[in-house]
Amino acid sequence: MPGPEDVAVVGIAGASLLILTFVILSLGRRIARTLEIFNWIDLGFIFISFIVLAIILIPANIWGELASGLVSFRIPSDIDPVLLAAWWGYTGLATGLNYYAVAWFKDKGFGMSALTGYIPALIGGKRIEVSAWGKIFKLTPENLKVYRRWSHLALEEILVIFFIGAIIGMLLPMTLAYAIAKGFGLTLTWNIPMWLALALENIWGPVGFWWGIFVAVFVLFKTQLGIVDAVVRNISDAAWKFENIRRFFRNDIRYLYYLIAVIYLAWASLAFVATAPGVLILISANMANAAAIWGIPFLIYLNYKMPKELRLHWSLVLLNIVFMAMCLYFMSLSIGRVLGLI
Repeated sequence: MPGPEDVAVVGIAGASLLILTFVILSLGRRIARTLEIFNWIDLGFIFISFIVLAIILIPANIWGELASGLVSFRIPSDIDPVLLAAWWGYTGLATGLNYYAVAWFKDKGFGMSALTGYIPALIGGKRIEVSAWGKIFKLTPENLKVYRRWSHLALEEILVIFFIGAIIGMLLPMTLAYAIAKGFGLTLTWNIPMWLALALENIWGPVGFWWGIFVAVFVLFKTQLGIVDAVVRNISDAAWKFENIRRFFRNDIRYLYYLIAVIYLAWASLAFVATAPGVLILISANMANAAAIWGIPFLIYLNYKMPKELRLHWSLVLLNIVFMAMCLYFMSLSIGRVLGLI
């Protein structure tokens, strides 16, 4: 089991996975399609594993705690505010998922995205003329009818697939990790990615151990791959608005995308040797709450720059504001604990 003395090994392993991330993002015609294929394989393995393991390993009393916690809305007095804020941070990442969703629809060519272009892969892709600005249609009755159809399809994706899938995807591993930590008394430091493997080794020996290792690697690598693409993609899209940048990169957005990816991955490689993996997870999860500070106000601003017919319903704007307030609350809890104020 790795510890602080194995920081070099952990760093090499982490950097190797980051290089693999770059390779995967470089293959195919469209980056979004490459990620789609990988996620079908990854999620299929993860979901089946978590469902089977949750049924086998989580005792009835833990399921009872989960059911009670979902409806009680009570924060236990002895909980670590930093850990709690990190949990909400990954949920609060939804404050930025508006941009992720836009990028995915854009690369798929849905709606007006068919006119804006997409970010092609480095290997297998070709130079695509990517629009520096969005496209908008003429507000005719026929076009508005098609627009509403696209909006309903997008809403179905977000509510039925993303929302329900995300709830299940959070509850299963969260409850499983809680049950394992409670049963085996594991700590939240260097060995956190190995929790499942250590627990399964006690039950099924080497077969269980390696099953747990593969599940952990697939979970963390999928997150890493998605976050790297999302961050790099959104920075690239934002920077592409500037004519000087487009001219410098010869109007080929791939050069910008992969340059930012290299810088991002190099910085992440240094982080692997800075502190324990569990601490890195807590830091990144807590920082996700900060997305609310600028993400939601910016979304609301952009919404009211749109023609009246295309704006969000007021209830969705209100929900975003409530969500932002919750993110700020949990972020303040975490900062308060770190500064010794709580």
